[in-house]
Amino acid sequence: MHRNPRALGVDELSIEISDIAPGLLLGVVGEFHEIDGIVIYIGGSHGGAIAVDEPEDREVVWIPGDMNSIWERFTDTLLKLAAAGYPGCVGCAGPAADMPWDEEASRRRFR
Repeated sequence: MHRNPRALGVDELSIEISDIAPGLLLGVVGEFHEIDGIVIYIGGSHGGAIAVDEPEDREVVWIPGDMNSIWERFTDTLLKLAAAGYPGCVGCAGPAADMPWDEEASRRRFR
């Protein structure tokens, strides 16, 4: 979700994912949101927030920095993972993907 989801090209991204991996049941939906950033939901649950300001909710993975450049890297990675067959490919997300995530430690690094 974003203040202007059309500016993110979410419709085009959803089509591109479908073209790359027709068997992957994943859609990208853009909705308007009141925050100045991008909120990502995965299966109805919070996935993360790309924003300058830290979210209060510690369950939300915070990706601080320039929203546009991070969104570009995020979508590029998403398309590469779809092309590799993720979530069915072994090791395609790298070894860090199998490690437990510590959001508190991650946020401390950005302070």
